Amino acid sequence: MRVYNHKIRGIAIHLCAATLTVVLSAILIASSFSANAYTFSADISLYSSAAILYNVETEQVVYEKNADTAQMPGHLAQIMTAIIVLENCDDLDGTTITANHDLYAELYSYDESDDVRYADIDDGDVLTVREYLYALMLTSSSEAALILADYFGGSSGQAGFVTMMNDKAQELGCTATTFQNPTGLYDTHQTSTARDLLTITNYALSLDDFEEIATTQAFTPTTKNSENHGDGSDWIWTHSNTMMDSTSDYYYEGAEGIKTGNLNNTGRSIITKATKDGTTYIVVLLNAPFNDEDGDLQYYHLEDAATLLDWAFSKITYVILLEDTEEIAEVKVLNSDGNSYVLVHPESNCILLWCSDVDSSAIQKVIQLESEVQAPVTAGQVLGSMELKFSGETIATIPLIAIGSVDRSWSNFNLYALENFPNSPWFRYGIVAGCILTGLYIALCIYAAYRAKRSVIPEDPIHLIPHTTDFQDAPQRRNWKRDDTVFYHGPDRSEKEQEEWKTKQTSDHFR
Repeated sequence: MRVYNHKIRGIAIHLCAATLTVVLSAILIASSFSANAYTFSADISLYSSAAILYNVETEQVVYEKNADTAQMPGHLAQIMTAIIVLENCDDLDGTTITANHDLYAELYSYDESDDVRYADIDDGDVLTVREYLYALMLTSSSEAALILADYFGGSSGQAGFVTMMNDKAQELGCTATTFQNPTGLYDTHQTSTARDLLTITNYALSLDDFEEIATTQAFTPTTKNSENHGDGSDWIWTHSNTMMDSTSDYYYEGAEGIKTGNLNNTGRSIITKATKDGTTYIVVLLNAPFNDEDGDLQYYHLEDAATLLDWAFSKITYVILLEDTEEIAEVKVLNSDGNSYVLVHPESNCILLWCSDVDSSAIQKVIQLESEVQAPVTAGQVLGSMELKFSGETIATIPLIAIGSVDRSWSNFNLYALENFPNSPWFRYGIVAGCILTGLYIALCIYAAYRAKRSVIPEDPIHLIPHTTDFQDAPQRRNWKRDDTVFYHGPDRSEKEQEEWKTKQTSDHFR
């Protein structure tokens, strides 16, 4: 009874921890602050030449080692093989392929025979696409890889399939990945990185059926070929990741398959995932050595996976680095009706994954605030931000908002506007606009005068008859010039009218 109660308490503790983790994850995802990638230095030693540890809930890499160094992926390349098949097959169960021995006969004479993995698929076996995928992901079957590539590669067969693999890698943003074959067998030009393989794996996990297939511990084909396999009871494919096997020395509680890959010339590799108390990590490990210093066979890739996961589950936790109730600073408020300042605080709690070995006081807080704002200010109005920096890198940016509201004093505001109008941009805009309009007006006036001058019709010279009497009455002007006044010969007048008219014209002429 005591044992039973102890188990019940243990289960309850695990459920509470898992629930808390899920709640914190949801809060983190829903929070308004933005988080950037940052990693921690773990006090651990790995045999693998490259590694990445990735938190699924926060989509964050928390540890990496040579993550961008080009490596040969080995059978991990078959994850991309599975992606191409899943995206190009509408019915995994209804599509069947008959195994053709000619497609993989060359494997029997392969130089590095230990690199080749088989699923006992014989010539004439008829299997569904789903069954071929189980053979591929659980056993790294080279036969399954070649059969699927030939079927889905179109008219170009395997060559066309490899082109599709490379196109997909480029589409996913993999910058250092090149595929040369669908099997993952040794090829010096077939390379990838831990980071690229994480990208490929995350994409594969987003596809229907992939996770179910890649995390199954054992599978028995339902399609039988009695001539090759009898009743099929012994035809069982077991996942090569023994961390799933409770009878294995490398069993790890919560671990789930995905993929392993070994090449004699490079080493052992693995991509696996594990979940504990509601937190899930993906581990990518590349090319751990096969043997120790004494030449004894080792499985360092499995040891490294357990080491990284133990460190993550024991050291990495959700921590509230900044609470939304914390008063950060105050901002001056102009033309306010009452308080001349307003306090600001974080818009939400800043909850991030943090390593317990790292003192959170090492985080630098950089505040960026408005020096002053105009009233009115409403509660919740964003007035600045705070950056959290770790090791010189920004790990989060949190908006800072006003705690309360501040009303505007209209008398203060009007006086302020009047005093500052000459310095306001609207005043400068008005000056510029006035100069432009004045210039346009002057230009229009000049243009109108020019058009008016062009439109004047000159008088006919034949009608310009000078009056001879003018020259006789004005002896001081002996010579008539073009610019002298010209008189028209009007109608006959009386002698008195003519005398008055001559007198007026003479006085006007000499004025």
